[in-house]
Amino acid sequence: MIGRTRPLCARPGERGRPELSAPPFGHSLDADLRTPSPMPDDQAMSIGDQVPGHDVCVVGCGLMGAALVRTLASDGLRVAAWNRTFARAEALAGANVTPTRDVAAGIAASGLVLACTANYGNLYDTLDEVRTWNGQLLVNLTSGTPHDSETFAAWAAQREIDYLDGSVISYPRAVGTPDAYFAYSGSRQAWERGEPVLKRLGTTRFMPGPPGLNSALLQGMAAFYTSALSSFVESTKYLLSTGVPEAAVAEATASLVRDLKGAAAEAAQAVQTGEHTTDQATLDIFAEGVDHALADFAANGMSPRILTATRQSLAAAQEAGLGGLGISAQAKTL
Repeated sequence: MIGRTRPLCARPGERGRPELSAPPFGHSLDADLRTPSPMPDDQAMSIGDQVPGHDVCVVGCGLMGAALVRTLASDGLRVAAWNRTFARAEALAGANVTPTRDVAAGIAASGLVLACTANYGNLYDTLDEVRTWNGQLLVNLTSGTPHDSETFAAWAAQREIDYLDGSVISYPRAVGTPDAYFAYSGSRQAWERGEPVLKRLGTTRFMPGPPGLNSALLQGMAAFYTSALSSFVESTKYLLSTGVPEAAVAEATASLVRDLKGAAAEAAQAVQTGEHTTDQATLDIFAEGVDHALADFAANGMSPRILTATRQSLAAAQEAGLGGLGISAQAKTL
C-alpha cells in the first residue's frame, strides 16, 4: 500500500465507530538500548523514495505519549507531537521535537505514526480528521480490549493504512529502558517496517496473528498486576498498623517477590497442562493461611476486600474437591 492514497470515509450511513469499552489499565525480550544516536538513513521511515520532515508523529501527549516523545527525540529521531490540548504538546518542544496543532499535517510529514490516546473514542475522533494517508505506518498503542483492537484494525484496513497494534505494559518512567515492555501483534510486514524505531522504546515482543493478541496480554497482565498491588497495599496497611518495622516489610517483600517468579512459572505450566499436583503446599493449606489472616485483619478493624475475594475463590475450589491439589487448581473452577 506504500505510496497509495485514499480518502477516509466510513461505510455508508455510519462513521465506522464500534461500541467502545472503558479505558483499561496502562493509560491512559530482546532490546539492546545504547547511547542515543541519530537514526541511520537506511532505517528512516520513508514514503516511497521521499524521506519526510519527521521520523515519527506521536498522536496523544498524555503521560505515556509524552514519554514516547521524549525517548524518541533523545535518541536522535525527529518527532512531531500532537495533542488535542495543544499546551501538552507545546510543553515538549525542544531538540528534535516539533509541536503541531494540525494532526493531519503532522502525520503527512512523518513516516511512522504512534497513536497513544486516552481511549478509543478519542482515537477515532482524532484520526477522522486525517483525510489522506500516504503510506505511513500507523502503530496504535491506545489501551483497550481485544475487540477494540480488532475493530480498529478493520477501520485501518478499510482505509488501506499500513497498521500494527500494540500495548504498553509498564509505567511511563520505564520507557526507553529495558524495563519497559511493549507487545505488538498483527502483520509481520508491518512489524518489520516499524521495528527499528519501536525497539528504541524498550523490551518488545511481536506476536504474529490477530491484532487483538497484544490487548489480551495487556488485560491479563493488568488483572494480575492490579490485583497483586492492591493486595500488597492491604497487607502493608495491616503490617504497619500492627507495629511491624518498615524495614522488615521491605525485606520480606523482596524475598517473596523473588519466590513469586518461580511460583508464577510453575502455575502457568500447571494451567497449561492441567496437572496441579504439588509437593510444596496444597490449596487447603493456602486457604487455612488466608483464614488466619482474615481473622487478624478483622481483629485490627480492617476489611481486606482483595483477600476476602481470594478466600472465596479458594472456597470454590475446595467445594469442587480440589483442596488436595496446588493453588493453581483454582483454574478448574473459573
